[in-house]
Amino acid sequence: MSRNIKSIIKPKERAPNVYSTFVNSLATGGLWHSTRLRSSYRDVTKEWLESQGIELSKEEDLPTDPYTEKERWKNIQPPKRSKSHDDRLLRFLEYEGKVLSFNVVWDNRDAEHGELTEYKMYYFLQDDNISIKELHDGRGGKDPFPLLLKKRKLPKKWKERPVSFPSIALEITDEEVTEYYSPRDLIVGETIFVLGRRFLIFDCDAFTRKYYKSMLNIEQPPPIEVRHDTKKEFPKSVPPHIGIGAPEDTLQSCFGLIPKPPHKDIIKYNLNANKYLRYLCELDWIHPEDNGRQFVMAYSLADGTLKIGEIPRRNSGIREGKFLKAMRLQTPESDPNFPTYFTPDRFYIGAIVPVFKHRFKIVGCDLYVYRYMSANPEKFPQEVIDNVRNYHMREGNLKDELAEAIRDEQAAETRAQLAKIGQAAVAEPSAMERCLTALNVVEGSATPPRPPTPPMTTDRLPYEESLRINRLSKPTCDNIVPLKGILKSGAAKDDHQKVVCFSGPEVESREPAHPTTYPPGQQPHFDEDPDFCHKYKDADADDRAERRAKDICPYELIPSKQVQNQAGDEVVVKTKLPGYLGTYDVDCKEAPEYMRLPSDAYEKIKHMRRDVPAISPQALRMSKFPPEEMPPIDTCVNPPPEPQGPCAVTKEDVSFSCPRVEPGLPCCDPDKREQN
Repeated sequence: MSRNIKSIIKPKERAPNVYSTFVNSLATGGLWHSTRLRSSYRDVTKEWLESQGIELSKEEDLPTDPYTEKERWKNIQPPKRSKSHDDRLLRFLEYEGKVLSFNVVWDNRDAEHGELTEYKMYYFLQDDNISIKELHDGRGGKDPFPLLLKKRKLPKKWKERPVSFPSIALEITDEEVTEYYSPRDLIVGETIFVLGRRFLIFDCDAFTRKYYKSMLNIEQPPPIEVRHDTKKEFPKSVPPHIGIGAPEDTLQSCFGLIPKPPHKDIIKYNLNANKYLRYLCELDWIHPEDNGRQFVMAYSLADGTLKIGEIPRRNSGIREGKFLKAMRLQTPESDPNFPTYFTPDRFYIGAIVPVFKHRFKIVGCDLYVYRYMSANPEKFPQEVIDNVRNYHMREGNLKDELAEAIRDEQAAETRAQLAKIGQAAVAEPSAMERCLTALNVVEGSATPPRPPTPPMTTDRLPYEESLRINRLSKPTCDNIVPLKGILKSGAAKDDHQKVVCFSGPEVESREPAHPTTYPPGQQPHFDEDPDFCHKYKDADADDRAERRAKDICPYELIPSKQVQNQAGDEVVVKTKLPGYLGTYDVDCKEAPEYMRLPSDAYEKIKHMRRDVPAISPQALRMSKFPPEEMPPIDTCVNPPPEPQGPCAVTKEDVSFSCPRVEPGLPCCDPDKREQN
């Protein structure tokens, strides 16, 4: 039965064969003066119609109804977008900081003023983002900018926008993009499109090649050579110096629109801060008033500046002080546009330094200048170092260095002599040892090692012990007991006996020397010995100094008889001994026999005194001559001049002549000086 056809019987008069007409209408599609579309039959209907001999038409599809289709789609829910199963935390932990680097180039030479520009493309494995930046060489004439493409996903394929899409909307959302660039698309030699620009990948770094090989099993092709158009370089002419400021500072304005300050050597400045080489200079004078003017020239090792100051002189009429402020001094032969400056290797004793039409002659320098030259010989010619060293040798400033050099030379000679003696002391091998060495025979290699041979000993002491005793003692050849097998004297009985006298070197025995004390009034005269005071100092001086430091009386006090009686001690009264020796507590009765005088000694002394005259015979004869008249007083005040010669009186000599006092005049002749 047809689906959309209902059986309707109108109330009309029944005509004959009405049933057959209805069945034929079902087969043909017409019913009650109307045409209906028949699409299909049920199985039962189809079998019954075929049994009645009715030929059925082919089944047809029903046409779609727009309204019905629209209502059907309203009831159907749109499918939800499937979520990606990408674990962002895992990718962050695994690929954080890992970036694929590619070298790309954009060829825009077809456009006007186009060029071949190189870029750097980075692919971040952490979140699949891409960033591109331009490589600036500083000669493009364009303002530099940080990035051409900031960090984002780069679309590869997207849907075509319809014609009705507004052209003002240039942004593409994720709904239009169907595919983004991935690592498999970034191969050396491939071309990628970056927002309408075509880039060629021509190289990648080593990490990128390793990542493709290990993770993707892709071998990156070798780099592609990109040829750039060589630009013709035109020589730059430097304009002459205008005379304002330093040439180095003015030259910076020729290298760019924004001048930069000249570069300074900060390391050199920090290492040599406050270090100066000072020289003593004299002005090469023309005017007489400049004669004798002295200056101090200081060269700064930090920045190479030179300053000159004048040494003040009394009543010179010239104001001393700063002659030249700290500045870099140009050499006379330098080019004004590219000047050269004075350096310490041009300063030596006798050198002429021109300073703004003034000529300074170096006549001296500090000892620090020579120290600096010795520490840095590569910065100075050898002639300059020798010149400064000879100056300080003449001035006597290198006594310590000279003594040290002499000590080093003597030590080197001593070491050479000791080495020569040591080489001579090495015993030459015997014939048997030379034979064994030629046969390459080592002792103990073929036979077991022999036991050590005991040293030769005597019946009483070992050999080494006897030698040690002889060295420590002071033996002679007479008191030495001969060892076993050695005769002290006489003929040898066999070949093993030898006449040897063992005598070691004399051992120096130094006993501590006690200082010699002298009674008051008998100390020797002072000499230049540095230990003079210590040698003749009282032995108890140190003890007295310690007692004095402790506020104790430094001398031993003998209490008086009254104090002793008050203390209750027994007073021992010594009897006063007679005679001169009694003053020294020496009893004449107890004196030894050889010290006693004979009984007639006193009488002999009285007789000797009686025989001596009151005046000597020479004085008696001189008294008979008349006395010489005394010279006038003017002779003592204004003595007559001495004769001309080396001993003549000079202004510096202080001399006078008087018969009462006859001084010795200063004389250059040592013999005459000693006589005077």
